[in-house]
Amino acid sequence: MKIKKAHLVGIALVLVVSFVGEFLSRYLPQLGAESLAMIIGILLGNTIFTDSKYGAGIKWSEKYPIEIGIALLGSTLTFKTLSKLGLNGVAFIIINMILVITTVFLLGKYLFKVDSQSTMLMGAGNAVCGSSAIAAVAPAIQAKDDDRRTAVATVSLTGMLLLLTLPTLSHFFFGDNNLLRGALVGGTVQSVGQVVGTASLINSNVVTYATLFKLLRVIMLVFVVVLFAYLAKRDRIKAGTEAADAKAGKITILPWYIIVFAVLIIVNSLAALPSSVHQFSHTISSFFGVVNLAAIGLNLKWTVIKKSGVKFLSFGFVVGASQVILALILIKIFF
Repeated sequence: MKIKKAHLVGIALVLVVSFVGEFLSRYLPQLGAESLAMIIGILLGNTIFTDSKYGAGIKWSEKYPIEIGIALLGSTLTFKTLSKLGLNGVAFIIINMILVITTVFLLGKYLFKVDSQSTMLMGAGNAVCGSSAIAAVAPAIQAKDDDRRTAVATVSLTGMLLLLTLPTLSHFFFGDNNLLRGALVGGTVQSVGQVVGTASLINSNVVTYATLFKLLRVIMLVFVVVLFAYLAKRDRIKAGTEAADAKAGKITILPWYIIVFAVLIIVNSLAALPSSVHQFSHTISSFFGVVNLAAIGLNLKWTVIKKSGVKFLSFGFVVGASQVILALILIKIFF
C-alpha cells in the first residue's frame, strides 16, 4: 500500500479526473460523479494519457483507496437498519438478492456462456453495491484485473440506464407511493451513489427509503464475499488448480477491509458512533468510490472493451432488466 515515487504522476492524474467528475456531477446529477469519472477516464486513458509512466499510479489508485472506502462504509451502517424496514422489507431485499444472483449465474452459464469468475463479479456488482462489491469479491475469487474492470464498467453502465429510467418507471407502477418507489430504486440500482442520484430525481422521501433498502444490501456484502470465495475455491479444486489436499469447505481468508467493515457495523450497532464519524466515513467512502471508477476508466483500454464485446454488455443489460422485473414482482408480493 506504500506510495512510491513512480506512483505519484498516475495518482495525480486519477485525482484530477476524480475532482472533474465530482465538479461535473453538480451540473449532471442524473449521471453522478462515479459514472462521469469512469467515462472521462476511458476517454483520456485511450487517447491523451497512454504513456506507461502513469500505469503504476493508476493501478495503485484502482486497488487501495476503494479498500479503505469499503472498510469505512461499515461505520455508517447499523443493524437497526433492519428494524426500520420491517420484516417485509428485509425479506424483500434478501429474497431479491438471492434471485438476482441465481439469475446472473443461470444467464451467465446457459445463455451468454460467460466464465464463472466474471459471472460472480456480475452477481456481486448487481446484487450488492456495484464497483465496491466487485472490488471486494475480486481478490477473494482470484479474478483477473481485466475481468474486474470489464465487470465494473458493465455494471456502472447498467446503473446509468436504471438511473435514467427508474424515476418514470416507478411512477408508472407505484404512483406517488414513496415507500414502494424507494424499494424499487434501493433494491435494484447498483452503487450507493447511483441510488441516491436516482432517488433524488423523484423526491427527498424516496431518497430516505431507497437509501435504507440499499444499506441493507450493503450489509449483506460480507455473506456474498464468503459465498463466492467458497464457490471459487471449489471450482479451482475441481479443475485441479488448487492444492490436491485442499478441502473444499475451507474458505480463503477474507480481505482485511471486509473484516473491518463487519467489525465497524457491529461496533456502530452496539455503541452508536458520533455523527461526525458517520459523515467523515461517508464522505471519504464516496470519494474513494469515484477515485476507483476514475482509475478503472483510465486503465480500461479499447482492446479490453472490444474483447468483451456486445455479448458482455448484453449480459449486463439483460441482468439489469431482470433485476427490475424481479423487484417489481417481489414488491407486489411483500407490500
